[in-house]
Amino acid sequence: MADRLADVADGLYGVPPADFIAQRTARVKDVAGDKELAARVKELRKPAPAAWVVNLLARSRRDDLEQLLDLGAELRAAQAALNRDEITRLAKERRTRVTALAREGARLASDAGQTTTPAVVDAVAATLDAGLADVGAADAIRTGRLLRPLQTIGFEPVDLAEAIAVPEAGSRAAQKRTAPEAQRPHAIDDADAELLRARKRADAVVARAEHDAAEAAEGFGDLEVRLREARKAVAAAEREAEALERQRDSAGRAHEKARTTLDTARARRRDLGG
Repeated sequence: MADRLADVADGLYGVPPADFIAQRTARVKDVAGDKELAARVKELRKPAPAAWVVNLLARSRRDDLEQLLDLGAELRAAQAALNRDEITRLAKERRTRVTALAREGARLASDAGQTTTPAVVDAVAATLDAGLADVGAADAIRTGRLLRPLQTIGFEPVDLAEAIAVPEAGSRAAQKRTAPEAQRPHAIDDADAELLRARKRADAVVARAEHDAAEAAEGFGDLEVRLREARKAVAAAEREAEALERQRDSAGRAHEKARTTLDTARARRRDLGG
């Protein structure tokens, strides 16, 4: 039944959120002959706005989405290999692509008559970032049945609890792309295998930390540049303010002198009987 339920869900999670309830009710009627399936369809939850936008990308921009998620695999490989230059290059490309795809999702939503707030676009970007960092999150995104946005926190696996509709069906798109796992060498005993895994995990943690440090350094450099520019702007504004104050003081003195001259002229006119 999971596949039949997933087929219904695939259709439902492609419709705009405003139409979800009505479409779900219609699908319940369509499968009324199968009471168990109808009950499961009725339980399908409406997706959060950001999750719906990601689902929209999974349907309408599948190639762009796959390219982005493949970039995540490249980034993880670079981190595992401790390739700093590659990590820096891929991190920049990731930011550019995530931002572009999140904005494209907002545009697609607008075309579908749905308004997206900046907070929703940020949540879409955070979900895409989670897919780059975590294989499970990437497969969840591929389902096109997200219920809520995802988030990556530190080095912990992305929390996928109650994040996908019909999770038992998995991501059929991901299943098509998954290559068979290579056979493990029989010459390595369990202890050695565990040691290798531990080293890989440690290397990944170090690489991720170096990547985050590089990003932080880059962000710090950008902020320093902006700070210097802001200080220059403040200094220019202060110089302009000082010049305006001098002009004001000069104008004030000229005004006082003119008033004094006027008062003197009026007094002289009175003395002359004018």
